[in-house]
Amino acid sequence: MKILHRYVRREIAVYGGLGLLLFTFVIFMQNLGRAMDAAVHANDAAVGLLFLYVLPAALVFTLPMALLVGILTGLGRLGADGELMALAACGAGARRVVRPLLGLTVVVLAVALLMTLWLAPAARGRLQALTTRLASSQIAAAVQPRIFFEPDNNPNWVVYAGDITAGGSVWKQVLVAQMDAAGTPELTLADSGVLVHRGAQEVQLHLLGGTRYTVGPAHPETSLVSAFRSVDIPFLLPARSHGPPAVNAEALAPLWQRAHTAADWRAARVEFYRRWALAFACLALALVGIALGLGGRRSGRAGGFVLTLGLVLVYYLLFVFGMGMAKQGKVPPFWGVWAANLIFLAWGGWALWRLDRHPPRPREPLDLWVRLRRLIPRRQDHVLAVTPARGRSWMPNLISGYVTNSFLRYTLLLLVAFVILVLIFTLFELLGSILQHHIGLRVIAEYLLYFTPQMVYQMIPVAILVGVLIAFGLLAKNNEITAIKACGVSAYRLLAPVLVAAAILCALQFTLGATWLPGFNLRQDELHDRIKGQPAQTYRNPERKWVFGRGNDIYYFRFFDVQSRAFDDVSVFQFDPQRFQLTRRIFAHQARWDETIRTWVFVNGWTRTFSPQGDTGFERFVVANFTGLPETPAYFAGDARQGTQMTYAELHRYITVLRRGGYDVSRLRITLAKKIAYPLITVIMALLAFPFALSVGRRGTVAGIAAGIAVAIAYWTSASLLEALGNLNQLPAAVAAWTPDVLFLGLGVYLLLRVPT
Repeated sequence: MKILHRYVRREIAVYGGLGLLLFTFVIFMQNLGRAMDAAVHANDAAVGLLFLYVLPAALVFTLPMALLVGILTGLGRLGADGELMALAACGAGARRVVRPLLGLTVVVLAVALLMTLWLAPAARGRLQALTTRLASSQIAAAVQPRIFFEPDNNPNWVVYAGDITAGGSVWKQVLVAQMDAAGTPELTLADSGVLVHRGAQEVQLHLLGGTRYTVGPAHPETSLVSAFRSVDIPFLLPARSHGPPAVNAEALAPLWQRAHTAADWRAARVEFYRRWALAFACLALALVGIALGLGGRRSGRAGGFVLTLGLVLVYYLLFVFGMGMAKQGKVPPFWGVWAANLIFLAWGGWALWRLDRHPPRPREPLDLWVRLRRLIPRRQDHVLAVTPARGRSWMPNLISGYVTNSFLRYTLLLLVAFVILVLIFTLFELLGSILQHHIGLRVIAEYLLYFTPQMVYQMIPVAILVGVLIAFGLLAKNNEITAIKACGVSAYRLLAPVLVAAAILCALQFTLGATWLPGFNLRQDELHDRIKGQPAQTYRNPERKWVFGRGNDIYYFRFFDVQSRAFDDVSVFQFDPQRFQLTRRIFAHQARWDETIRTWVFVNGWTRTFSPQGDTGFERFVVANFTGLPETPAYFAGDARQGTQMTYAELHRYITVLRRGGYDVSRLRITLAKKIAYPLITVIMALLAFPFALSVGRRGTVAGIAAGIAVAIAYWTSASLLEALGNLNQLPAAVAAWTPDVLFLGLGVYLLLRVPT
């Protein structure tokens, strides 16, 4: 029995370990780019600890899923190969197989408890401290050229930089607006500025050669204009917290005390029960997985993967719903947090009890694709005289269909799994903000809907890579590739249909990125800001209050009504483009668009003109219009978008305009190049995975999947690092965007030429 137990445990542990590595990598992919940006901006060795501190929180989420994948996939493989039936024929029934599985589950449960109860809270606390320490280096990364920036800890300040160089430390054509209680901005303009770090809690913007303009809100006829050679403007950073830590970073014993005495006792109790519940998800999902895996269905690896997707989706939706009800006080904290576990524990216990007393009868294979094919009506077979085709043999076409079907089957399953995993993890991350800001189900569903296309776009190359490794790894393991070669078919011929399918997916990626994806990204960014309780001023009017005009104008307003095409409390700041100094300010309580004369009509306001010597004129008006304002209502009803929110053509035109103005466009050029380079990696991954699958296939598909994950980690790490260096102008834009593609394409071609055909 010891040999049997070791065999079963090894089978489950191998698939579970691969699932754990793959799922954890997929979650890390979402923040890899931001982490690399932080690393190159901070220039601090401690930034590498960011990955270590995030790991326990990710493992808490992926450990139960990996265990379930291992159980269902491993038992599915044993059932499909008839090994479970052979064990039953030898007298080793379900009870003998359950024992090693329960032992492995207890080990994983112990690791999960270690993560949730001790390591994850401690890592979260250290992560918060490290983030505070590195916050000063993130100001440079947060401010983007030609985009108005509102610091989180300085809500009454607005910062604008026409150009940013030297890795984000040197700014040109700087505008800083400080708002008073009445919402009137005090403007500070400077030719250039340098970020200077003053300890861990403060960053100063050292401005050189500028002018400060102050207008009294009650008496606009009085103003103060002062020139300066240099001035320092402080940016306050998040202060180190001296109170109790956040509930998710609290140690276990203080958290239990806090759950009985503190004012936030409900949040503390929900967090306390959540830590235990997430760990015991391993046991709950494992019991259900064991019962289904031993239930008599010969599901195979693919069937086990499909079951995993369904179970994980149902479990975590129940968990999120129950946790939300508990935080809102609609149910007791224990029952809300533990509802999903109790349901699955009861289901798994009942299924195992029934399995032991009512042995399952053999059933037909649980194959999703077979069932779907059975639903398709078939024509009746007729006996026809078939004349053999001349020339080319029918065998390659038959083999191409067989290989393509297997490849697409695993690729689509993996793609769906990765997207579901990221959506569930994202929902967990946003749960606190959803409850805090009372976000409805409609907004949540809409956000996930618009977030999904971006995830599909990002995950296609990973799914292609692992799909090719699994499909050809199984063919190599079963000696089918050897048999095909014996029939005179080259190994390269097997790769051709896969490359065609990958090229089609690559074209779909490019089409998606060039048409609908930028709009989807724009909408999901707006919804994300709404869920987080942040104003969406960067993206879309009427909330966006600061707008850079077509000329040398900046508009500031309280509100813009798109339907009536009218402003409330609008200011227009006009500048000298050569010296970046204010030449005129127009203020009006209302401004409306007159279609007849095709210009803006300002009502009840004043104008003030400026010269290099200072204030030169002030004039009030009741109704007035001004020349030199080319912006129409459509301009303000449009979007102020970032590179990821523009199509290829829009971004190319935008870069052309900025380059003519002498701006640094390296960051945008990298984004533009990656709109082509990233879809192409889909074909490169298929090409690269093929020789790996054939070389390791004889040792099993497990080695192939592990090699594929290592390749994926190497690609995305190098791509993120090179992009971060390119954003700092340390590398040319083309080198930063295309180097990963060229390197991995060369590696794929080299390995492909060494494949015995």
